[in-house]
Amino acid sequence: MQTLRLQRWLETEYPLIPRSPATAHNHPHRPLPESDELPAGAFPGVPGSSSTLVGIETAAIASRDGGARAGPAHSDGEVVAGPDGDKDKDVDTEKGRDVMVETDSYLVDFEPNDPANPKNWSKSKKWLVSALLAQLCTMVGMAGSINSQAIGSASTYYSVSTELMGLDTALFLSGFGVASVIWAPLSELGGRNPVYVLAIFMLVLFEIGAALSDTLYARCIVRFLAGCAATPPLSNAGGGMGDIWTPAERSYAFTFFSVSGFFGPCLGPILGGWIAESYLGFRWAALELVIVIFLLPETFPPQVLKMKAAAIRKVTGEPRYMTALERARQNMPFRRAFIESLKRPFAMLVLEPIVQCMCIYLTVVYIILFGDLIAWTFIFEDTYGLSVAMSGTTFLSITVGLLVCGLCSPLMYYDYIKAQRRAEEQGLTHTPPEVRLRVAIVGTWFMPISLFWAAWVNYAGVSIWAELAAQAVFGFGILTTFIATFQYMIDSYANVAASGLAAITLLRYPVAGASVMFTGPIYERLGTHWALTLFGFVSLAISFIPIVFYIWGPKIRSLSRYVPDT
Repeated sequence: MQTLRLQRWLETEYPLIPRSPATAHNHPHRPLPESDELPAGAFPGVPGSSSTLVGIETAAIASRDGGARAGPAHSDGEVVAGPDGDKDKDVDTEKGRDVMVETDSYLVDFEPNDPANPKNWSKSKKWLVSALLAQLCTMVGMAGSINSQAIGSASTYYSVSTELMGLDTALFLSGFGVASVIWAPLSELGGRNPVYVLAIFMLVLFEIGAALSDTLYARCIVRFLAGCAATPPLSNAGGGMGDIWTPAERSYAFTFFSVSGFFGPCLGPILGGWIAESYLGFRWAALELVIVIFLLPETFPPQVLKMKAAAIRKVTGEPRYMTALERARQNMPFRRAFIESLKRPFAMLVLEPIVQCMCIYLTVVYIILFGDLIAWTFIFEDTYGLSVAMSGTTFLSITVGLLVCGLCSPLMYYDYIKAQRRAEEQGLTHTPPEVRLRVAIVGTWFMPISLFWAAWVNYAGVSIWAELAAQAVFGFGILTTFIATFQYMIDSYANVAASGLAAITLLRYPVAGASVMFTGPIYERLGTHWALTLFGFVSLAISFIPIVFYIWGPKIRSLSRYVPDT
């Protein structure tokens, strides 16, 4: 619905920026009238009738090495080439020399301060979109963990062991990873919103099927498919945040988004301890579908540009107005483009050291996080004798750590601003992505600290508040790793970041899902103290990864096939 409103606005009220007469070229290949003005009333709601259509020209300016770079079209002193290759020659009176410029009159792009550009939306709209994306992630994360605290009663209902009942959660999480490599490329080809709508509609159907399943096997199959359908908010929402926020703004906006995203796995056991998951499953999924359709606008810039080009074609009647992506699609059918995009996450997982190391890093983090969904029984129920419902409620301790991390977002923002200014002073066009890793360099050590802490205060004679405090520290540490990793991936890979994040998700969630199956036996055999200590040493080993990339990241990125030139 919001996407349709955007398209209607582009066609009717899109504010055209007046262009001075000096910039108007009476070129034979331009489809506009001789005055280069749109007819009166072409865009209702725009004051005056002499506004000219600007922002659809780009210039290729010859560089010293004979190459070309994108730049603004010059109004005087240029050699202009129309779409058919004709050129007009002028003299640059200010510089006293001829300047070779090729101008593409039919290429549609964003203007400076273009209101159609998602990065130029108002702060209130950006925060609304961020909140919608965050709650999407919260809800699907909650779906993956909501029945972990009810595994005992569920195993009794289906007459199976608790280990076998863990397949319900394991397969749901595996679906996250398997489907991510499909949904992410689709969002880069057709936009974010169509993917959200299709996926959540499928999720509604599969949640209904899970609620009505009479056997564990039928339920596991449907839950796996539900996990596949629930993937887009996790694999694409990070890219959506990158669509609307500038790199500096993302320092605090993404922190808010990440806090909300981690609330899902933490709130799931809380709710799962008090309510029956099968009762609410498809109902919240249906609510998400309504929210996406009526409130969430399209954020993917190439898709917004495509709508802008369609609006210009409708007003001018000239079919040659197209975006760069539309032109590329003329030579590459959608099927071929989709297959190429489908290959990208796998290629990045095999060829990109950044993706490989961040995949290992986050996979271990998620093994520990989702392993806690099962270990919670040993930590709180067996040691402190809490009920299932009260044990699930103790997950609030992790959310406290998440909130404390979120409150640190101003520090992250100011640190990035300082790095941005330093980069400008050094003549760099972009702030190095490695700046994002400072958050993890500080925060990742809280994970092993919290795990060692939790391991050796887990005695009935020690106050439960000591254990809860350790879990709060764990929440703080785990969120810093997530924020730093995702921000680093988005800054490094830009428009193909969704594929990079999908490559990470491809292994992260299936392995985390499998951990649900083996975490219980580990705690049974080693005991709570040594099992938590084991995970503490594992997290300690991976805590050096952010430092490695902070030091050698620029060299590693220079060898990448997918990192854009800066």
